[in-house]
Amino acid sequence: MEEYLRAKEIIVYSKAPEEIEGQGELKSDVWSLGITLMELAEGKNPFEMCTKETYQYRLKKGDPPSLLSEKWSAAFVDFVSKCLVKDVKERWDVKQLMRVRASLHCKK
Repeated sequence: MEEYLRAKEIIVYSKAPEEIEGQGELKSDVWSLGITLMELAEGKNPFEMCTKETYQYRLKKGDPPSLLSEKWSAAFVDFVSKCLVKDVKERWDVKQLMRVRASLHCKK
């Protein structure tokens, strides 16, 4: 049961700001990707110590989370930051992110 509750917590704490208002869309998954990448890189969800109310407040009023460690490449930090833009209209979509990812692997 504890594992189920933890999994449910992760889902709640990876919701995009617009999803809190019931306005989820495809770019909401990009936000969740950014949170997941941060969690994988840093070993913790940036919101894991928040109550539900604090989490919602930080999504509405606070700055988006960012990678804390300087051990990540500038390209990775930039990629994650493009996922975690609070304004859904300004947040990159999957096609834009895929172009960046592809360009990182191509030699010119």
